[in-house]
Amino acid sequence: MDPDSNQPLNSLDVTPLRKARTSLETFRKVGIPIIAALLSLLTITAVAVLIKVVLDNYFLCGQPLHFIQRGQVCDGQQDCASGEDEQHCVKKFPDGPPVTVRLSRDRSTLQVLDLATKNWASACFDNFTEALAKTACGQMGYDSKPTFRAVEIGPAQDLDVVKITENMQELQVQNSNGPCLSGSLVSLQCIACGESLKVPRVVGGEMASVDSWPWQVSIQYDKRHICGGSVLDPHWILTAAHCFRKRLDVSNWKVMAGSDKMGNFPSLPVAKIFITEPNITSPKEQDIALVKLQLPLTFSGTVRPICLPFSDEELAPATPLWVSGWGFTEQNGG
Repeated sequence: MDPDSNQPLNSLDVTPLRKARTSLETFRKVGIPIIAALLSLLTITAVAVLIKVVLDNYFLCGQPLHFIQRGQVCDGQQDCASGEDEQHCVKKFPDGPPVTVRLSRDRSTLQVLDLATKNWASACFDNFTEALAKTACGQMGYDSKPTFRAVEIGPAQDLDVVKITENMQELQVQNSNGPCLSGSLVSLQCIACGESLKVPRVVGGEMASVDSWPWQVSIQYDKRHICGGSVLDPHWILTAAHCFRKRLDVSNWKVMAGSDKMGNFPSLPVAKIFITEPNITSPKEQDIALVKLQLPLTFSGTVRPICLPFSDEELAPATPLWVSGWGFTEQNGG
């Protein structure tokens, strides 16, 4: 080769090769972050499962912090120092003041207990006001806006007719001897109830829609339907006491309203549950419970209150009745 020639020693025009990325470098940049993310996810999942297992089987006491077994909650004995293991439990109905107001099936007329004679008397419409109506309904457990009107005293009136007044947020007989100048009684309605937007209703153990029975609710424990209930007002549900005797922890109970499909609607947490004492000889008698919700229901076409029977309600033999709820439509059926 001519030493004075300008031709390069390597006459092939070849681009120098880049250094190939090694498998180790790829693993460091891609594999390690993926593994780290998977390990983090597995750790979070394991911790969540562990927490659930602990909370399902143990109850955390405060001051001082320590765990007790879940079976010790609502067992009638304070196992936490501050007694919080017995605070949110199903309770017996507390003793309250005697009932001194009621409504009669005769046109929903208001009756008041005369404390002097211990006899019931019908309320005269003279000087009856909205404030007195609210007081009467408040004594019966309602806090909604009532409606009232005057109804003529009928020939079959068998109770004394008295004027009433209010004292310490309770109705009292003002004058048991004076005349009722208006000649009328007080017809009172504490809440619009028993109204269904859909008619006719379905009978015979067949499927029914929720707007036919808008007071029907599902009472659930740990997301499982246990019993049905009836809406009384935005805060209270009426149901049976036997539903709660073996499930005493109030925090596990919820109420679903406004749907006939399980799981379709969000459920509302429960604040308090009151039950009657069991009747050993007749367990079906006085099998009553009241459930108070933490949040009020919003009334709609599918959520409405049921009417309670009047104090003197009587059912004649062969009176047709309606039963609604979730269950089987035939004996041993599906």
